[in-house]
Amino acid sequence: MKTSTTASRFVFIMLSFCFGGHLAAQNILTEMDHDAHHTYDRMMILSGGGDSSLHSAIQPYWRHDLVVLADSFSKYREDKISSHQVQSIYDQNNEFINPESYLFIPHADSASSFPYRHGVGSPGYRRSKHPLLNTFYKTPAHFYEVDVKDFYLRVNPMLHLAAGSETEEGVASYYNQRGLSLRGGVGENVFFQTSFYDSQVRYPNYINQYTDSVGVVPGAALYKNFSSSLFDVAGAKDFLLATAYVGVNLGKYIGFQLGHNQFFIGEGIRSLFLSDFSTPYFSLKINTRIWKIHYQNIFAEISADNFMSVSGFSEAVPKKYMAAHYLSFKPNKTFSLGLFETVIFDRPGNQFELQYLNPIILYRTVEGWIGSPDNVILGFSSRLDIKKTASLYGQFALDDISLDNILDGHLDWWGNKFGYQLGAKYINVLGVDFLDAQVEWNQVRPYTYSHYDSQANYSNYKQTMAHPLGGNFNEWIFSVRYQVTKRLLLQSKLHLMYTGEDIDSISYGSNVIIPNTQRPDDYGHYIGQGIETNITFWSSSVQYELSPGVMIDARYLYRNKSSALPVRNLKTNLFQLGVRYNMAYREDVF
Repeated sequence: MKTSTTASRFVFIMLSFCFGGHLAAQNILTEMDHDAHHTYDRMMILSGGGDSSLHSAIQPYWRHDLVVLADSFSKYREDKISSHQVQSIYDQNNEFINPESYLFIPHADSASSFPYRHGVGSPGYRRSKHPLLNTFYKTPAHFYEVDVKDFYLRVNPMLHLAAGSETEEGVASYYNQRGLSLRGGVGENVFFQTSFYDSQVRYPNYINQYTDSVGVVPGAALYKNFSSSLFDVAGAKDFLLATAYVGVNLGKYIGFQLGHNQFFIGEGIRSLFLSDFSTPYFSLKINTRIWKIHYQNIFAEISADNFMSVSGFSEAVPKKYMAAHYLSFKPNKTFSLGLFETVIFDRPGNQFELQYLNPIILYRTVEGWIGSPDNVILGFSSRLDIKKTASLYGQFALDDISLDNILDGHLDWWGNKFGYQLGAKYINVLGVDFLDAQVEWNQVRPYTYSHYDSQANYSNYKQTMAHPLGGNFNEWIFSVRYQVTKRLLLQSKLHLMYTGEDIDSISYGSNVIIPNTQRPDDYGHYIGQGIETNITFWSSSVQYELSPGVMIDARYLYRNKSSALPVRNLKTNLFQLGVRYNMAYREDVF
């Protein structure tokens, strides 16, 4: 109780300082939508890096930054598809756009470079010709909105309905997700967001196998079993999911956010630092953005792994904690460097280690002061955009390493725990407009992200917080995307994954939840050890934007897991038709 009170006082004091700010430097975040992220990334590459203050590895983005990006990109491209994409960003984020044209916005400088008014003025601000009951859909993308002095609000329904057939199992696939999204701001310095939805989903067999084994739905948490005689659906999962936070700006350069959310750090399809694979968690996030630097601190309470799942909710889920920093330095528009560090720890009585609240010190130093009981992971990343055509990126994640062992020829020592990512994006392949390609390679050594203390592994609700495969894997990803018209999108993605699974209670370094003390030996470790497993995952989709926020899509998924232990083989063939309204499609690839 004493420690909890101390932590509460810290949060209260930090937030109290925030109310002295003047200029709103930070604002509402976008949803985690990897399809939309490609559009933003494409704009950055084609416009020579976009705005210099936008650090693309830190996701989700701030909505105001997207308006600035779209405004900058519109000066480079004027074709119908690009104009539609720019207009979509304006429509979705119109609380950060002045309805007036540029001609009517006063500027603070003689060169007319810096608008005096807050927000970005744009002739792209659209109003609906026929609002519903003169109250709803006053603008095309928002069900209900309020814009008055010192207050704005956006309210939107969320919906995902889909049905299909899984041919290998001979069963129906089913998505029924309904929810509500609400966001707004008070004055210049306070903003908030919440979204919540209820889901009944009949997942494909490989996700059901994962859920039944782990006890949680990927990206969510606890669930109930669900069946429907009306829709002839059995074996579905019923669960709730919500995100919510409040943000406060401390002046122009520093902002705080407190609440439940997911984060992603990286430029690629995967992240070896921090991904959105696990369920949202409670965190205090501090963003400092000044000059060519964006510095992000995350102090989070996450869920440990020994909890009751479907059997009941009678006990509180055990807690552990995460403290993470990411420093992004962008010396120019086309090049950026990043430094990452995080520590996962638990203490008796759910005690938070207050020394980890230091927002600027290296955690290896702090861990040494307190006896090295925790799991510290370091990382380095970079991105380089080339001639408004391509982008190269990479990550290096370091859990532990012994240079002495490596120099002695023992890279196979169990404690050499690290991974790396290399990737490339190619825009307008071979001169074909809106044909984009991406290739990515990820490789992580056995036991990376694991720990001798089962509570200090890099996971939340039994879901890894970095790559879904955990450790002990090699992965190639090939992605192609073609925007046929302003509303029609074709895309296809291939994952080739190679890993080694555990045998009984022996850990071969893939499952980060199992303590690494259960390894068979100290030396002789290599990627693919254990039960050798190859996974081919291919997905393709056709998407059509019916109206702002409304997507109709057809999807095909093929997954083939080939194991050295034949009983673990599993094949998936899934075809699905669906409609989404203000909801991103989540694809779980593992």
